[in-house]
Amino acid sequence: MTADTPALEHAIPRAAGRGRQAWLVLIVLLLFSVAAPLNQFKVPPIMPVLMDAFALAVGRAGLLMSVYAVTGLLLALPAGFIFQKLGNRLTAVLAGGSLVIGAALGATSSSLGSLLTSRVIEGIGTSFIAVMAPAIIALWFAERRRGAAMGIWSAWVPIGSLIMLVLGPALAQAAGWRAVWWFGAAYAAATTALFLIIVKPAPPPAQRIAAATAGPAPRPALVLRNREVWLLAVSFAFFNAAVIALATFMPTYLNLQRGVPLRQAALIFGLVNLSGMFAGPAGGAISDRIGSRRSVYLLGFAMLTLILPLMGAVPPAILPLWVLIQGTFGGFIPTNIFAAGVEAAGDERLGGMAMGVIQLGQNAGMLAGPLIFGALVESAGGWPVAFASLAALSALGGVAGWLAGRPASRLAPSHP
Repeated sequence: MTADTPALEHAIPRAAGRGRQAWLVLIVLLLFSVAAPLNQFKVPPIMPVLMDAFALAVGRAGLLMSVYAVTGLLLALPAGFIFQKLGNRLTAVLAGGSLVIGAALGATSSSLGSLLTSRVIEGIGTSFIAVMAPAIIALWFAERRRGAAMGIWSAWVPIGSLIMLVLGPALAQAAGWRAVWWFGAAYAAATTALFLIIVKPAPPPAQRIAAATAGPAPRPALVLRNREVWLLAVSFAFFNAAVIALATFMPTYLNLQRGVPLRQAALIFGLVNLSGMFAGPAGGAISDRIGSRRSVYLLGFAMLTLILPLMGAVPPAILPLWVLIQGTFGGFIPTNIFAAGVEAAGDERLGGMAMGVIQLGQNAGMLAGPLIFGALVESAGGWPVAFASLAALSALGGVAGWLAGRPASRLAPSHP
């Protein structure tokens, strides 16, 4: 890091974070990003339909979610380097194109192997979006607004998941499960085009200031030696293992174990995304105000450790409220881990690489969570042991996040 870098760190976001253009970029970035979870989470609301179509047991059906993370796990770090090299537009083409091609291949699949292959291809798109979006936000928004902006963007997963929880069963019932895949392909194509039209390669004020004041670009390898970034990645891995496992199997649990119709089961669990849509921005705004990302995400982990193991035991009358509470506290975590990771890198230009490390953790959790949960369901302990495992995963995520230190401790609390 050069002597000029600290000035750049503050000058770029201050200039770029003002005005309507930054918020327009954020809205388009959010719409584009939604294409990834929309395609990723099209499996859980219609999993029983897919189990019938491909003759799958519960544990094997979990592969349809876990395999999605295989590409992301392999690409997480390379995606950071690739984004640093290609920039916004080419990375967006790669991300959106992978989602479109993967979803179209899945829609035409006649075997489980082909469907799993399509899920791997879709995972490429998700990996690049997850690396690219926070890095773009880091350039367009000042540090003291970044938590709120990152919180708004963090709604990409709840929004995409909720869309599929609502539309997936309806589309599958009306036109078969393939219609769900075609819808995902069409949405990805439309929002990729929108991104390319609206989002410029970099905010113009940042380009002018960078040309005038920046020293040599910092080396991405600096992030790979950053202890805080790696601990945040481990924390996020445990978070994703818990919440993706639950999201994968909860509608199926309600349908098979409690006799709830599939469409109704999907809508009940969809409430987690409804509350998460508001919790993400709120969690970011809170951390901006108090000057600590760490305090907010640790609160989320502590509450999930108490909430998640009881998801399979609460009475049906209380379950919708319980799901809303889970979404609220769970929504605090991604927003603040993403913001903390970018800030721990020390330079906004390294934001993409920092997110690559965090996405390595995210995809590791996405891969392991459904497999572990599905195996426990089929074990002697059954569903109760599977739900109990979510408490351990959440607690371990909190420990790793606590060990990460205070990535945003240099921030002073903001005031009106």
